[in-house]
Order: sequence, then C-alpha cells, then structure tokens
Amino acid sequence: MKMSDVYKGEICTSSYAKYRIQHPDWIFDSISDCCKDGSFLLAVDVGCGSGQSCQQLCRHFLSVIGLDISEDQIKMAQSKYGHDDKIEFRVGQAENLSFIDNDTVDLVTAGVSMHWFDIPKFLLEAKRVLKTGGVCAVYSYMLPRADCPDVESFFNELIPFMDPRIQHFWDKYTGVQFPFQVVKRQEYVHTVESSVESFLGFLRSLSAWQSFTDKNPDAAGHLQETLRKFYYDDKTGETRTMHLCYDYVLILCRK
Repeated sequence: MKMSDVYKGEICTSSYAKYRIQHPDWIFDSISDCCKDGSFLLAVDVGCGSGQSCQQLCRHFLSVIGLDISEDQIKMAQSKYGHDDKIEFRVGQAENLSFIDNDTVDLVTAGVSMHWFDIPKFLLEAKRVLKTGGVCAVYSYMLPRADCPDVESFFNELIPFMDPRIQHFWDKYTGVQFPFQVVKRQEYVHTVESSVESFLGFLRSLSAWQSFTDKNPDAAGHLQETLRKFYYDDKTGETRTMHLCYDYVLILCRK
C-alpha cells in the first residue's frame, strides 16, 4: 500500500483528526530542552497528519512547517489550524524536502509516522536541511493497554491486518541506523481517560481498520457492545470512563 493511500477518505481522516490522542507535553518539553543550545526559528513536522503536533510545536518555535503525503490529511490540518500564521501546511514526501535549503532548519520531527517512510532517505534529507547542532526527533506510541481484557483480544485479531512496516515502532526503532549522534532515547507510559465512543473513534483512525472490518463486518459492533457492557455502571446507569496506557518512545538526535 502506498503511503498516500494509508490515511485517505473522509471516515479515516475525520476520525484521525477527532480521536487521535494529544501527544503528552513531556515529548515537546524534552525536544525543546534538547534544542536549547540552538535557535527556535523553524521546525519541520514530517508526516504531520491532521496537524496536532504542529500546533504543539508552536509553543516553542517561531515557525512550523507541517508536511504530509495525504492531501486529505493536509486539508483537515488546514481547516483546524490554518488560522495560525505560524504554521504552513504542505503536501509532500518525507524523502523529498527539496523546497527547504541546506542547513536552515532547527528541528525535524516525525511523530507516529517514520515507519511509513523510506527511512534511510528521510533521515538523509533531515540531516541535509538541519543546521549544525539541529535536532531530529522521532517518537511513537504502541497500541494502548486498557482495563478491559477484551481490548487485548480484539487487538490480537486486528494486528495481522496491519502493514508490516509498523513493526519498526513495535521494535521502538531499535533497528534503525540514525546518521546522527543519538543524544537520548526515552520511554514513557502515557495514561489517558477515554469514553467508549472516543476509543471506538480511535480504532476507526487506524490504517488497518478498513481492511479488518471488510473481512470481519460484525467485529466493530461486537466490540462496541462488549465495551458498553463492561463499563456500564449499574448504580449510576452511566458508562464508566476507560483507562488507556500508551507506551511511548522518543529518540532525540543531533546533527
């Protein structure tokens, strides 16, 4: 599957924008701390999706360029964050940053996206555009753990439908040769609360969702029913909050 087809179409794109989790502040605080000996003029977020991380980077950088190969994702990003004149969104390939001059960028990030790229080509492009002392930051999270055991069983059914490239982040990018000095590798468990409906929306944003539900048309409805029963509170008559744990990895490199 081509990267441009992975997050394409209204259902996947709108679910991605609405239900993907906000990355924890420690990611961007750690990135900012790594950049503190340089400048904070320009950050480039590659594989930016619907723009959430670009908005978070604006807290630290004067200008941010968000790049994604999916036109649908960039349109969504522009509709959500296009009013911010600090952010520029572009459609383009991670492996081709030719619109950026050599040695001009303070930070290049790839959040939950590098596994989709031609990784060696992307990293060489990142190295080309970064200033000496500039930072390349790669981060990702795994599928969440939930306090309902049926979620793990469901993921075991879903995983075979996932693209093999996802193995890179399950391996926490340990097999990647970074052409930089690796400054720091951090791991962190990020815990969030979620409604059942928001969690189901997150599932619809996954790249494997469409192919999985095509083969298992009753699976989504069955999971929804299971979760509603598990989290139903007999005393209040309301659905309890889900507790989800996301294992994050952050790799910080310096040119």
